[in-house]
Amino acid sequence: MTRPPVGSALRRPAARTLRAAGLRRSRNVLDPNPSQLVLLAATERLVARYGFQGASSRAIVREAGHRNNSAVTYHFGSRQTMLDALYHWRSTPINAHRARLVAELVAEGRERDPEALVRAYVVPFVSAVEGMRPSSWARYTQAVLQDRPLVFMDWVRRDVKRYEGVDVPVATTLDLQDMMRAVACDGVEPLAGLRVAMVSRAVVAAVAAWEADDERGVLDTPPLDVLTDQLVRSATGMLTA
Repeated sequence: MTRPPVGSALRRPAARTLRAAGLRRSRNVLDPNPSQLVLLAATERLVARYGFQGASSRAIVREAGHRNNSAVTYHFGSRQTMLDALYHWRSTPINAHRARLVAELVAEGRERDPEALVRAYVVPFVSAVEGMRPSSWARYTQAVLQDRPLVFMDWVRRDVKRYEGVDVPVATTLDLQDMMRAVACDGVEPLAGLRVAMVSRAVVAAVAAWEADDERGVLDTPPLDVLTDQLVRSATGMLTA
């Protein structure tokens, strides 16, 4: 999972309960309408370029071209719910793509094949970024990870328990990372978890850098198929070193 939303409110149990309840009451934000999509895309762009500190609700409203300064509250109920909706919007197809690749490798008996596992992690992420061009999602994800523990997977698994009654599109990714942990460092923890976190962060950072170059029109930006191949090779080496 990339980011259940930012802010000190996440660490207050009352706020957590309210936010999860808000998603259950406002399921329409998980299938955003055109006005909501404009706000989500504006949020994604601002966070990608300036981080969460540079993406205030007022700045998001301006970026989206809204005149109403309360547009975030009007369309989502709260900033936190909007960030949840953004995660759900972008991550649902990535998680579904990963689910298909994981099902294939399990059916083929390759669940302990490091390269197959890494490819199932890398390809859906890169494919999503390619489909979004011009994309901000990789840089948004990188900004999210900056506010997470180094070994973030167990934190995410605990955190998503708050979303009772909401289908959070992260289960397959977490299960895939567990499979990667089983083959990293002979499955010895905490080294295996650290290795998988390093691989995950390295993949996100590389795609985020490519995304920024693509946005700036850097002439020697490598094609995405080349980036994908090199990411799979290098991440597999990192996982099994």
